[in-house]
Amino acid sequence: MELKEYRHIYFLGIGGIGMSALARICLLWKIKVSGYDRQASSITDALIADGAEIQFIDDPALINGKPDLVIYTPAIPAESKLRIHFEHFNTPMVKRSEALEWITKGVDTIAVAGTHGKTTTSSMISFLLDQVGIKHTALLGGIAANYRSNFISESLELMVVEADEYDRSFLRLHPKWAVLTAMDPDHLDIYGTYEEMQKGYRQFLMQIQPGGILIYRHDLLEMIGKEVSDQLQRNNVRMISYGLNAGEYHTSDLKVEKGVWHWTLVAPEKEINEMALYMPGRHNVMNATAACAMVLEVGGEELKLKKALPEFKGVSRRFEIRYQDDEQVMIDDYAHHPEELIAAITAARETFSGPVTGVFQPHLYSRTKDLAQGFADALDLLDVPVLIDIYPAREKPIPGVSSQTIFDLMKNPNKKWCRGDTWIDWIIEKKPKVLITLGAGDLDKHIPDLIRTLYKK
Repeated sequence: MELKEYRHIYFLGIGGIGMSALARICLLWKIKVSGYDRQASSITDALIADGAEIQFIDDPALINGKPDLVIYTPAIPAESKLRIHFEHFNTPMVKRSEALEWITKGVDTIAVAGTHGKTTTSSMISFLLDQVGIKHTALLGGIAANYRSNFISESLELMVVEADEYDRSFLRLHPKWAVLTAMDPDHLDIYGTYEEMQKGYRQFLMQIQPGGILIYRHDLLEMIGKEVSDQLQRNNVRMISYGLNAGEYHTSDLKVEKGVWHWTLVAPEKEINEMALYMPGRHNVMNATAACAMVLEVGGEELKLKKALPEFKGVSRRFEIRYQDDEQVMIDDYAHHPEELIAAITAARETFSGPVTGVFQPHLYSRTKDLAQGFADALDLLDVPVLIDIYPAREKPIPGVSSQTIFDLMKNPNKKWCRGDTWIDWIIEKKPKVLITLGAGDLDKHIPDLIRTLYKK
């Protein structure tokens, strides 16, 4: 099937970052787009401005016309009135991952997989491809600052997408080129065990097209396993490693000066000197190394690449500096996994002087239950760690699981747990010099008002 065959597509959860990118490509194809989301946002505002019809009440009576396809996310509950309505009238319904499969089928695709780093790495790849003159379409999992969008479309002959492990969505993809950034345990509510999650990743890697390329973080080779490596070799898939100090593509002479990272990119048979990145953090240098490797492998010219990388402005909520003056700084980061917390907190320490206060909103009861000790250890790295209540997203509460689960495991004597929105008043009272908000929930919605109150801006 192809999405182009449909005249009217309804998106259940149209305001989601992944769903909105699909909606945009449908608008580009002149398909009628309508949909539902729980609340308005800058994303839904932009879609409406581009011609989409969006409702914010779960009421089938508000549907305009008769959609011939519904695309939905697993975040939409089975008891949704709209979902029940479409099921009752036998309207064809597919998950977002299946629609993405339709779009990428038969198209040369770069897919970025990994428990973290997907959005930044795929956004970097898209930006660098654009700057070296390789036209493509990108469906991103975040708002790329250079484009102020999560959707870039210049040519449908090459696509850049994220290969999301949640709900095994990435098993719908058969990319020509793939990047693997991490395989840390996550989404165990879906997989059951870490080993099952690893099996999902291995299956995805086996779906890289014959003659393609896998660019993987050098220390993941053992997790990938000999069976997969041997099969990829039989399929003539080139396996190329990357890393900070090891791998076929790696950094040399890495240093940070005034918040800017500088290094030499060591590539097979060449070195590219004076690379620079304005996004803080070693983890972002790692992401940049993977992105540069991919762009060079698909034919990007190295001098244009070197010139372009410092111009990359980052991604919304990925170590995004929301306010900075001579005395104070506020950073917002999407980190919702222990490894991501460690990376963001370390980046804040390396980039800014003074004690770091962090406000963390855990995301999902199941993730909190499965990774509580990891969260506690990561948050203990802060000078002042502040925990707030769990953002449940699609989940119902799990008895005995709350932010207290993490709080009780933490050893930092300065730890604090603020219930509800009381953290806002506490932060205003304390006026921390370096503040970082962390989590994939909704705490970022308070940041504009917090900036106005805290910094009088």
